[in-house]
Amino acid sequence: MNSKKIKIGIIGCGRVFAHYIEIFKKRKIRDYEIVAICEKKKSLLNQYSKKLNCLKFTSYLEMLTKMRNIIDLIIVLTPSGNHYQHSKLALENNFNVLCEKPATMIPKECLILERLSKQKGLVFGVAFQNRFNKSVKTLKYLLKKNKFGKINIVNVRLLWCRFQNYYKDEWHGRWKSDGGVTNQQAIHHIDIARWLFGPVKKVNSIMTNQINKLQAEDTNNTLIKYKNDVMGIIQLTTSVRPKDIQASIEVIGDKGFMVLGGIALNKIDRYFFKNLTKNEVRMINNSNEKVKNGYGNSHQIVLSKMFECIKKKNNFPINATESYKTENLIHSMYMSDEKRKWVNVKNNNLSKRLGKND
Repeated sequence: MNSKKIKIGIIGCGRVFAHYIEIFKKRKIRDYEIVAICEKKKSLLNQYSKKLNCLKFTSYLEMLTKMRNIIDLIIVLTPSGNHYQHSKLALENNFNVLCEKPATMIPKECLILERLSKQKGLVFGVAFQNRFNKSVKTLKYLLKKNKFGKINIVNVRLLWCRFQNYYKDEWHGRWKSDGGVTNQQAIHHIDIARWLFGPVKKVNSIMTNQINKLQAEDTNNTLIKYKNDVMGIIQLTTSVRPKDIQASIEVIGDKGFMVLGGIALNKIDRYFFKNLTKNEVRMINNSNEKVKNGYGNSHQIVLSKMFECIKKKNNFPINATESYKTENLIHSMYMSDEKRKWVNVKNNNLSKRLGKND
């Protein structure tokens, strides 16, 4: 297994699929072969199967059945509301799985995927790729070295533009299949904040539709209290016009501060620390990356790590349990808006709307 190519099957040929294909085209990742794709829209299916010179399927189950002893990895790139069923079916049929975020719309379904992957001895991973960004790695390193001192404030801000036509497809902005700005655009930023500074004690959220017409919210203002009494805000919107303004994480301690920004948390905008070594200054200066879009550059790291985990039969570092923790926090935020009060973040919190039938 160590020397053979990882053979890949992909379900879903939409926007994020095009990003994956760009990564594969650059050939920075080795030892793989895309052998099959599945897509219900025949125009996309024909276009990409010809481009990739691979087998094509309109039936997911047919692809899993016919490629059972050929495919090593299924990559799930369908709309969010389909991630759980597509991942579960692949695991049940003994395929390793890499799933785009969120792994599920209902948090407890993540735990089902985790148990199933362990029972089957399979690798299951979730593409929270920004955890591998240079800027995020630098932030994590400086936290470990206690350069911030006592952390007092952690703020997440995402002030983006999404025009009304963004929500005119069959799934964006709908409770069953997507959610709003919190569960769609800002989930990566919320994941980074929870991962580095959690667990979260409680949240108080107010969500509205300021300009866009969709089932879910286009704006969320949340007060958040982390462990050790760290406080912060989560300020999110897609109602900015005419273009994106900001996406950032601000970390403020009694010895220093840092602001991560860029369209994909791909750079360090500002920082100050009392005592830095020359190596630490060099690390910070080398943390900025040029990116083409909001997906950033780290999907190729995700894929490389997934291939390595499959070959060595190791667990992927961002598994379904990790996804559960972030999804549970997001459901807690939706619950707070529904109840119009502070909500304690505890296991199995569940929104009355997110992931539910329209």
